Amino acid sequence: MEWIERLNEVISYIEEHLDDEISNEAIGKIVVCPVGSFQRTFSLMTGITLSEYIRRRRLTKAAFELQSTDCKVIDIAVKYGYESSDAFCVAFKKMHGITPIAARQQNIKLKSYPCLAFELRIKGDVEMNYRVVEREDFRVAGKIVTSSLENNIIPEFWDQCKKDGTVDRLLEIGVNSSTLGMCFGYNDEGINDYMVGIETSNEGIEGMKYVVVPKSTWLVFESIGPVSPTLENTWGRIYGEFLPQSIYKQAALPTMEKYFGSDVDADDYRVEVWIPVVKE
Repeated sequence: MEWIERLNEVISYIEEHLDDEISNEAIGKIVVCPVGSFQRTFSLMTGITLSEYIRRRRLTKAAFELQSTDCKVIDIAVKYGYESSDAFCVAFKKMHGITPIAARQQNIKLKSYPCLAFELRIKGDVEMNYRVVEREDFRVAGKIVTSSLENNIIPEFWDQCKKDGTVDRLLEIGVNSSTLGMCFGYNDEGINDYMVGIETSNEGIEGMKYVVVPKSTWLVFESIGPVSPTLENTWGRIYGEFLPQSIYKQAALPTMEKYFGSDVDADDYRVEVWIPVVKE
């Protein structure tokens, strides 16, 4: 329950600072974890990035002020974090479909994005299969790309690795036939290094990067069904339902997705989600 309370504290902090600077440092102190990790959790739980949520709330507030006050457009733009009326105009039109000036007319339809509120849902109709695994250190080989919450290029990177033969080369050096997707953690700007790899005992393969994952305790969850949207839904349930109630918190190691087979659209396709943890 403490995690849900912290999430709502972050939302309250954001609401109080929509017309001011929103500090990553302050958010980190509230959630007591790296801001990058929180940003990913927020995105998985809500379906939008934290920065997009803040943008929508600010533009919702801006629309209210345009309709209820005589403040200049540039003053409202600056108040809600835009350096120029042109930048504000572009963002406002993208969300509301009209310009800030037009928003002051009568009978105009605008969009309003409400303030979020998190609550703990206790659900027993759909179980979550998981196990606790203690693993010694192991070696992973693969290729790494830098992605972000705002511009997620990981699906395209997987396609590239399949087309250029990287996945085939990984299967040749792996200790098994399960490829891995490793997320090394998001920084405060929502940037993340991601590896398409495989567990291996080899080293020094040309063109491959190597990572040694240290000994750790892992929670392992199953995702059964087409990768899209089943896997994302599984991540959402892990962060939104399981971890807030559990005795575990995520450790500062990469998370992993372990893929079994190649038909990612099959109804029985299986992925394991591996999360490194420590007990609270």
